[in-house]
Amino acid sequence: MPISNLNNIIIGSLVDLEILTPTSSKRIKTEMVGLLDDKFIILNYPSSKRLPAASDYLRDGITVVVRALIEGSGGKVIAFRQKIMSISSHPARLIFINFPEQVQLFSLRSQTRIPTLLPAKLKLSDDRVLEGVIKDISLTGVMFDVRSNKELESIKDMQCTIMLDSSAQNFEGEVCSVKEHDAGIRCGIKLLASEDEMNTFMKEHFIDPSMLEFEVG
Repeated sequence: MPISNLNNIIIGSLVDLEILTPTSSKRIKTEMVGLLDDKFIILNYPSSKRLPAASDYLRDGITVVVRALIEGSGGKVIAFRQKIMSISSHPARLIFINFPEQVQLFSLRSQTRIPTLLPAKLKLSDDRVLEGVIKDISLTGVMFDVRSNKELESIKDMQCTIMLDSSAQNFEGEVCSVKEHDAGIRCGIKLLASEDEMNTFMKEHFIDPSMLEFEVG
């Protein structure tokens, strides 16, 4: 996967830093500070609130895994494994990581959704309005739960608008899947909103997009 994708990580954005040890690992959030091509990646040194006794874990030569959302990718994550080159203390506490030889790039999918309980309405293209709850959310879709005894399987592939009770912002989408359960149906909806719009929406509703985490082998 092209190393150049590293340039699409937004400076100042949160990244997931996994510190690998012989017996376990620790995952924390910190900020992307910058990079120098073919030399190193620079991350902010985590505060004591994020990682107490950080110096016990962050040392030269320690292997880490870095994961980050990349800008303008439609919800893709870039990840790589490398060793810490150096920890600076002046003029600021920073982590210098050896520049990776390879990276992994992959999309956010349904298994990476964040659980929620957001009351909302689903307006279909035939003007029907269904009340329900958004059960989970990602940068590219939601699972919408409708409590109803009506026959609703026919709504698959319909265009729709999600109207949230807690927000003036509506989201356009398409019903991609419909599954029945004892009290109604669950609709998988692909959203047409941009990655930036979804990031903003999540932050407004105290949903941290950096919770969307991935394993790197």
